[in-house]
Amino acid sequence: ILRPDGSGEIYSLSEVLERPLADPDGTRILAARYWPNLILRDGQPATDGDRPLNPAVLVMLEGSLREPSAPASLVLAPGSAPGRVRFRGQPATGAPVTGEIGVGESFSPGWRGWSARIVAWEPSARIETLTVPLAEGDPRAGRPAIHARLRTVGGKEGEPRWIASGSSAILQAGESASRIGFGLELQPLPFTVQLDSFEVPRDPGTEEPADFIASVTFAEEKKNLAVPARLRMNQPATYPPGLWPQITGLSYKFSQAGWDPQNLRRTTLQVLYDPGWMLKWSGSLLVVAGIFSMFYLRPPRSSES
Repeated sequence: ILRPDGSGEIYSLSEVLERPLADPDGTRILAARYWPNLILRDGQPATDGDRPLNPAVLVMLEGSLREPSAPASLVLAPGSAPGRVRFRGQPATGAPVTGEIGVGESFSPGWRGWSARIVAWEPSARIETLTVPLAEGDPRAGRPAIHARLRTVGGKEGEPRWIASGSSAILQAGESASRIGFGLELQPLPFTVQLDSFEVPRDPGTEEPADFIASVTFAEEKKNLAVPARLRMNQPATYPPGLWPQITGLSYKFSQAGWDPQNLRRTTLQVLYDPGWMLKWSGSLLVVAGIFSMFYLRPPRSSES
């Protein structure tokens, strides 16, 4: 549950399914139905299997409707001449403020204690979102990206661009253009992972992170199983628990991979699943044993008389 003021709570589906919740503002919230793999069958929602490949929840709200208060707003439009801008400022209460100004002029939008100034005016412009690398030492969280350019068959190259993970961009080289996408392949898990809490202790007297502590819950609805776990920066968590899944490589290992300093309600985990590690290690040991036998276990050479 996320409210407009930014507050909220996180519940597991088993806690709230078909159980009404009372919100502090008087609203009643009910998670009425759940489909692990939502599909439409004869125009009606249905599920195709029990694996959560396309989960969906039917949420019902009950409460009184209140007229929302009008937020303060500012609308800008082209003016009567190039370089002139019309404005209309609407305060939360009271009459709107209108007028026309030029570049470099300041005006009041009607908000108490606020003023605005037109810094520049472009006769022909467009909005572009560009991906750029973070500077070294920047504490903000980033995401992977590739630096790519388009090269034609004739060897002509276009301008390079950064393409962030999960996005695409159009690369051009002369009259040729191609849309290039970059992202990670999605792999479904046979269980669910829920983040219960995330803590970032700091070094004494500084804002530098000393550790990352995530409390999670692994759950399998078919087995009615919920396993809490805790992972830290150098202490990963594994699921299923137990020694045998870890020895055979059938367990999933979760370790800390990233975090968002602006939002401690989420974290990024890296997943490692390697069921063939025993074969690789066995092959390595056989290679070592073979090299050892070649040098130390071969029969000694007989000296010629």
